Amino acid sequence: MKRNLEVDTVRGIACVLLVLFHVVGDTPAVGLRIPEGHWLQVFNEALAYIRMPLFSFISGYVYAFRPYQGNAGGFIKGKVRRLLLPLITVGTLFAVVQAVTPGANMAVEHWWLLHIVPVGHFWFLEALFIVFLVVVLLEHFKALSTPAGFAVVWLLSAVLFDYFSPPNYFGAQGAVYLLPFFLAGLACKRFEINGPVARGAAAVAFICAATVAMLFPQFSEQGSSIAAMGLGVCSAFLLLRSGWSSRHLAYVGSWSFAIYLLHVFFTAASRIVLRKLGVTDIYVLMASGLAAGLIGPIVSALVISRHAGLNLWLLGVTAPKPKGVAAPA
Repeated sequence: MKRNLEVDTVRGIACVLLVLFHVVGDTPAVGLRIPEGHWLQVFNEALAYIRMPLFSFISGYVYAFRPYQGNAGGFIKGKVRRLLLPLITVGTLFAVVQAVTPGANMAVEHWWLLHIVPVGHFWFLEALFIVFLVVVLLEHFKALSTPAGFAVVWLLSAVLFDYFSPPNYFGAQGAVYLLPFFLAGLACKRFEINGPVARGAAAVAFICAATVAMLFPQFSEQGSSIAAMGLGVCSAFLLLRSGWSSRHLAYVGSWSFAIYLLHVFFTAASRIVLRKLGVTDIYVLMASGLAAGLIGPIVSALVISRHAGLNLWLLGVTAPKPKGVAAPA
């Protein structure tokens, strides 16, 4: 698929938000260990309504360019290579590095459950794989072929999002969380949802959802409320359909999968090294961590892409991608 400047721009925004999240941390116990109530911590936590929904929405949108059209075995095999192979290699490496690195925030407690219980941010790969299995089944029965059928499926996914919380094994919780956003992105492309009426309706829905989330935070948890889902879907739709593009953000977005996989190695290294050098200013640590988390994976992917074996095992790619390794779709 030819690269799309607007899509890659939104991917770039998602990458910045993700790296910033892991640099700052969502609690005083992780990341920069900022005190509870600090504006950076509050801001970072608020962005959770947008961050992963944006990744999932774009994955669904990009999938719509090359949807499943039969040959379930071949399709699933491709997703195993693209998602689960990097999960096993990079995800396991991440768990080991966390366990042996002084100053790391967390470590695996039960190694015999490695990847059965998701490790860190790699839950997304497991969850997205389950989402693709569900979508293949739905596509096989033509459940997503018409707007009416799609609407029924999406409403069912919304009900699951709000009321169903499966055991957190192999990213099952994450799959329930991601599915409405993935389907919304798929619908956005498949049915060419656009125009001033659609954007206006999305803007109104976003404002209403944001108001509910601010006034009733106890009923607006990020993974289990209609307000949270509305914020995620509408923000992703508005960002994509705004038509705004940035070549710098698009370049970052073109490496989104590598950044997603590898950024934590560089953000943690930046924080640990700078603190050992006596740097304590949180804004210096934040800026350095953000830069390291974006640049480090891009440079690493450029090196990895020169070696077919590494490219396959670490990034799930069978051939070099000189213009960037896109997000899984």
